[in-house]
Amino acid sequence: MRSVRRPGWGRRARGTQPGRRPAVAPAGADARDEVHLRPCGPPEQRHGGARVDFSVYQLRTFWEVARTGSLTKSAKNLGYSQSSVTAHVRSLESRVGSPLFHRLPHGVRLTAAGETFRVYVGRILSVMDEMSVALKNKGEPTGRVVVGATAPLMEYELQEILRECRYRYPRIHLSLKVMSTKDVEAAVASGGVDVGLTFTRDTRERTGGTDGGLLREVLFSVPFVPVGPAAHRAGDPSPMDRVLVVDPDCASQEILPRHLASLLDEAPTLMETGSTRGALGLASGGLGVAMVPQAAVGCGSAPDGLTVIDSLPGALVHVQALLPDGGWLSPAVSAFLSVARRARDGRPAAVPGPSAVPVPA
Repeated sequence: MRSVRRPGWGRRARGTQPGRRPAVAPAGADARDEVHLRPCGPPEQRHGGARVDFSVYQLRTFWEVARTGSLTKSAKNLGYSQSSVTAHVRSLESRVGSPLFHRLPHGVRLTAAGETFRVYVGRILSVMDEMSVALKNKGEPTGRVVVGATAPLMEYELQEILRECRYRYPRIHLSLKVMSTKDVEAAVASGGVDVGLTFTRDTRERTGGTDGGLLREVLFSVPFVPVGPAAHRAGDPSPMDRVLVVDPDCASQEILPRHLASLLDEAPTLMETGSTRGALGLASGGLGVAMVPQAAVGCGSAPDGLTVIDSLPGALVHVQALLPDGGWLSPAVSAFLSVARRARDGRPAAVPGPSAVPVPA
């Protein structure tokens, strides 16, 4: 009796491994979703020696299930049948080698392995989406860049950089957040911002380096000057007894308290102002002294009754970019950094000379 071979049985599809069904994209998956991700490099660097092969449409299914916590809702949102969504998840779990979801009576919840997997899937999908947009725009950097910076930087030093970035890369959308130095570092580490900008006095960071899981690169230098009231009324407390600081953790704001402590043999009182303009206003009123960017004094908007104190030293402080130590930057972030690196033509500004009108100690 002649045997009849059923379709798809006993014959291995070209390019597949024995015992494995070929991965076929479901109906409704677009061309970009048919990409298969295979690790490069020697076998010993690939998931313990085994090749991990993911399809992007399966990763998108995983992402939606993780977001909704429901196979049924995910199937409806993606336009798949529930059985297809279940098959995608099981295929991923088979390749990963461990369950990605806890099956609950009403939905699903990520396992510990699933939580880890979600972090990397988010990065993969983000890169895929950015690549798709960049190709549609003929390679021009496109996307959103979230920049976290301290108040002195945001108020006086970023305007030219933002103007130049907007001119050169009109498809990049910048989102700015004013933060303290500690908050900037935490936000970069957690992914809350793409780029952090803070001040540093450590010249060893000029060539870049890692610290605390962050990549640090010095971009340019900013001169700071000490300011106080132009006149001191007899009988009033000396303004030298109080230092007005914008951010107590900022490298630029640590200079004046240390110097005055060495002169007075005791630490001066600190008053946080929250902004450089606030520090200028209080200093002009005789309520203390402050270390501010030179641009804040020379921009023509400084309050009356304010002067640079010649008896105290100025300082050159460096602006550094903080980046996640992951080794990859989006084209939009790279474009923003290229503009920031060209600030002041890459030359540090000179420390300005002091005022001829000292404030009595």
